[in-house]
Amino acid sequence: MKEEIRAAAKKALKKGVLDDEIYNSDVIEAFVSPYEKSIECHVDIPIRKLIALRRREFYAPCATWREAALSLHCKGWDPFRADIVRYFTSDLMDKPFPAPGAEGELRIGFAGGAIYCKLGNHRAVAAKAWLAGNFGENEVFKKAKCFYRKIIPSLKDLMKRCLKEGSTLKYASVSTDHTYLRAHGICDLFMVKSKCSGFEIYELDNTLGTLTPIAPSENPIHRILRLDLRSKCARLKFEKIPVKLIETMLDDSAADELLVACRKASV
Repeated sequence: MKEEIRAAAKKALKKGVLDDEIYNSDVIEAFVSPYEKSIECHVDIPIRKLIALRRREFYAPCATWREAALSLHCKGWDPFRADIVRYFTSDLMDKPFPAPGAEGELRIGFAGGAIYCKLGNHRAVAAKAWLAGNFGENEVFKKAKCFYRKIIPSLKDLMKRCLKEGSTLKYASVSTDHTYLRAHGICDLFMVKSKCSGFEIYELDNTLGTLTPIAPSENPIHRILRLDLRSKCARLKFEKIPVKLIETMLDDSAADELLVACRKASV
């Protein structure tokens, strides 16, 4: 099965969907509130519109889908080849992946218009490559289980502002290792870097959906020695949000089919 998927990845259209960069699902998910109830439905997802995965060891940051497919291990998949192909080509619904060690059904998330993998990285890469190589780029994940949440309004306004001003937007998740910042209740940070006037840092309150600017300390010694809260935040590793990804998240039309399907299912 590994060689079959590798062959499909190599055969797929050059400079097509498999050569797109894989975005980070965890970063995308930071733009929606975990406290907002998601809209759930089963809907067809074009393989070209799945743009992100959870970070895993089998592919490097900024890798393409083709590179990820060529790096898959597919351990223990061979005896289940027929079941796996049937899985790729039939309605996914709530069916578990038929290979050993797989957890649950494939889960697809929507953050505004950005479509990302919530659960099932390996099968998502394998299916995208196998379908693209064997049937072309217009194939779909059939009746995948999807979860939709809106972008947090304050972040939506910030994203629009960055696009308008040409500023760079970055995100950092504050791990529990950073005890000083976590003691201040800081878990998610966004940085806006303008072309000519330095940068701003905002703390996101996931519960309220509010952004609070973190100002420099009024103590000049603390600022010079970078001992203030803002300086400690600025030293974190921030990940740049590409303009294309911002535009995709802001484009709610990608979720229209999902929302229509959900409304029909509830009637």
